[in-house]
Amino acid sequence: MLVAAVVLVARLSPAPVLVAGVVVVIGSAFLVHHVAGLDPRRLTTSGVWYVSYIVGTVVPAFFVAADKHTRYVGPYLFAVLSALITLPAGMALVNVATRLSKREVQAFFAAPVDPGERGPQVVGAFGLILAVCLALSAGYLIETPVVPLLYLIRSPGGAAELVLLREESFKLLDSPFLYAYDVLRRVIYPFVIAVALGHWLVTRRRIWLVLFAVTAVVGLVYAALTIAKMPVAVIALVAVLFLYLYSGGRVRARTVFFGIAGVFLFPVFVLAQSLSGLGVSPWLIARGILHRLFYLPAEILYYYFEVVPDVLPYLHGRTIGRLNWVLGDPEFDIAAYVFQYMFPGGLESGSAPAPFLGYLHADFGVVGVLAGGVLVGMLTQGLQVVLTRRPKTVVTLAAYAYMLWAAWRINTGSITQALLSGGIVVIFAMMGLIRLLQEILRVSTSRPARWLAEE
Repeated sequence: MLVAAVVLVARLSPAPVLVAGVVVVIGSAFLVHHVAGLDPRRLTTSGVWYVSYIVGTVVPAFFVAADKHTRYVGPYLFAVLSALITLPAGMALVNVATRLSKREVQAFFAAPVDPGERGPQVVGAFGLILAVCLALSAGYLIETPVVPLLYLIRSPGGAAELVLLREESFKLLDSPFLYAYDVLRRVIYPFVIAVALGHWLVTRRRIWLVLFAVTAVVGLVYAALTIAKMPVAVIALVAVLFLYLYSGGRVRARTVFFGIAGVFLFPVFVLAQSLSGLGVSPWLIARGILHRLFYLPAEILYYYFEVVPDVLPYLHGRTIGRLNWVLGDPEFDIAAYVFQYMFPGGLESGSAPAPFLGYLHADFGVVGVLAGGVLVGMLTQGLQVVLTRRPKTVVTLAAYAYMLWAAWRINTGSITQALLSGGIVVIFAMMGLIRLLQEILRVSTSRPARWLAEE
């Protein structure tokens, strides 16, 4: 941070802007620590959002501002820094309404894992969900015209061809189940793999080890088919976060090392294989990954401020696809528009999603940025309340692990994307489905015994 500040003082004009930014960051850190906690031994959804926002948006935003010398830098930096105040305000509102204290979070982490039920209905409910996942995975394999993963393995060095194949294999796939296929690889598989892992850790039964192995292998292969790097990385990340939560927040160096290696292994493999023979060094691959994670989102966000309202007028909610679908209004794909603005003549199906601030600005301007910041703060802290006050079961920990990732993902897309395709709503629906299936199986298996007793 200190090195970055020195570099920016030399590059950013006027320097007082940077000084003001540092002051806001320090002040917001105190606020977030007070209302949500910033402790690596007790990660919260709000705390993870804050750290990811600092390293993925705030710090690179100043480098982006130093690279751009336009009148859009001012509104851009104002929006980025305003979230450091509005989001803690939203978190505080939730704390007041729910009376959540940091002691509750501490007690949750300190409590032992509730083993819950271990009857056949638990295995049966998981088996039914896994059967649906396998059916959807098979359906995708039947429908997709090409599998980029096979092409990648057989033809190293075909980076340009792989980009087109990846688009054709998923984004351009003409299927009524496309949304289900997408949610399956990015949300459901990471969650159910964590659930199976948790049940095996709690019971040490062979059936759960088999179910975990089958789910993990199929889930990883399915997520890797399109060679999209994020779905495979998310599976590894959620599994590592689950182990962290299962151990009560105790962090071991070995776990951190293997966790980081697991998250980045597939992205590195895809890049190395697709660029093989093109003279690209490992350093350039590592630099490309870091650029994608810690600079590009902030740069894309800047272009949202350059495009709206000077190139495009404010969209007044037209970026919210599900809302426009309900109202019968046409949706405007701002991410696709900004991609073409950034890369004229680029890939027709290309997309440039921004952190949540970009969509709020494109829809409602400064009002959306300020009000939306409070809303996101309420969302992240509300998730923490719901998770903390649930029994500490395997399913709860799996949901918690995914929600930590979902909090990070808010900084890479819109709020509605985080709620729907991003998995927040889907995970809660999955938790309810597991509970419902277990109850149905419990009633169906106990009914003959009751009839026998009555006779």
